[in-house]
Amino acid sequence: FAIMFEALFILTTIDAGTRVGRFLLQEFLGRAYKPFANPAWMPGATIATLLIVFGWGYFVYTGSVDTIWPMFGTANQLLGVVALSVGTTVIINIGRAKYAWVTAAPLSLLTVNTLWGAFLNIRDNYFPMATGLDSSRQFQGWVLTISSVIIIICALVILMASARKWVAVLGGEQHQPVRTES
Repeated sequence: FAIMFEALFILTTIDAGTRVGRFLLQEFLGRAYKPFANPAWMPGATIATLLIVFGWGYFVYTGSVDTIWPMFGTANQLLGVVALSVGTTVIINIGRAKYAWVTAAPLSLLTVNTLWGAFLNIRDNYFPMATGLDSSRQFQGWVLTISSVIIIICALVILMASARKWVAVLGGEQHQPVRTES
């Protein structure tokens, strides 16, 4: 069971996260040096992949899986918040607002629980590591604290943009697309 869990969940997640991180890093670096923006450019793909692998490898090497696991949980749940937010937006945009509660109810619960858990994670785990007496772990604590705050802010930006869209469509400020029954 442990081998199956590692192969199917952990390794797949690391692979997907590394790929997404690589594409985001290449897009960001492409603003400074245009060839990086092309995901097919092999030197750019290699450099970006190595930087992303070094990033998560650093956390595993300098600590343990216990160090990064709480942030993984937060990021995973915030991804659920984003997915439910997008789903609710789609439901409202296609003119089926009466069904929006199907995604909005779990979105509300997941948002509150995850943001509270993320706050506790920063307060109880990462910030004490950053400001603690163990100077060898302070840098890691600051990186984990700042990274956690960044993913929380990104999820909140998406949630607020979605909520503005819901209010605009439901308030009649934006027209819903015309639905045709097949």
